[in-house]
Amino acid sequence: MAEKKTALQKENLYRVFLDYFLIVVGSCIFSAAIVIFIKPAMISMGGIAGMALIANYLVKLPIGAASLVLNIPLLIFGYRLLGREFFYKTMVCSVSYSVFMDAVGPFLMEYQGDKLLAAIYGGIIMGLGFGLVFYRGGTSGGTDIIAKYLNKKNGVSIGNANLVMNGAIIIVGSLIYRSVESALYAIIVQYLTSVVINSVISGSDSQKEAMIITKNPEVVAKIIFEKLQRGVTAVEARGMYTGEDKTMLICVARRHEINELKKVIHQADPESFLLISEVTEVYGTRFKQYGQ
Repeated sequence: MAEKKTALQKENLYRVFLDYFLIVVGSCIFSAAIVIFIKPAMISMGGIAGMALIANYLVKLPIGAASLVLNIPLLIFGYRLLGREFFYKTMVCSVSYSVFMDAVGPFLMEYQGDKLLAAIYGGIIMGLGFGLVFYRGGTSGGTDIIAKYLNKKNGVSIGNANLVMNGAIIIVGSLIYRSVESALYAIIVQYLTSVVINSVISGSDSQKEAMIITKNPEVVAKIIFEKLQRGVTAVEARGMYTGEDKTMLICVARRHEINELKKVIHQADPESFLLISEVTEVYGTRFKQYGQ
């Protein structure tokens, strides 16, 4: 029992270390994207980073220092709202981002080429960095804290609050830069960042879920197992129009297996009713393991 407890403690310690390590790495990645691509192209950004870029442009205040000055009061304000673990991870992210931005940023090469390429690569690399941070339970803080507060206090949607605040900062930035293109490129950056964040968090190896309503569940399940070696779960169901008792089978398969799955289901029961939907993550035998 003692050995098992010690092993569990070591595993938990490893996960905590991995969480904070990847949060620091992710913070450095998205700050590098800002220094190399976003800042030189004068592309507006939302959030604290966008406000820091504006401060840097107007009064030459270091971006990292400006971010930290703006973020710390919000983090202190949102301590109870975030919870202790979430607060610590967000603080580590903010400090790592700020230190890397000001200490390492000046030594990074700034991209001076096409603005569209800057927006594309800036958005992708930022998404990778933010994705690592979010995947390990952290956040960059800033407007997210205000949005959470408004949601809790006044019932305002977090998504809508973030959209309004970030949109306002982007518009202000484009006005200061005196460039409508700055805001247009910002939309590209935001979109690509979101896509990559989702890929990092959910994994690019998304699966398909098949729900099969059939009168021949044993035959269908058997052929699925024989042809694809996939498990099937049966759920009893009733057709409300006919009043007939039927069986619904649930099966998860990889994307490249879905055409074969449709063929074998049709072969086993041509009259079956099939629904196929996206599944972002699957944990278990022959799929991802817990803790990954």
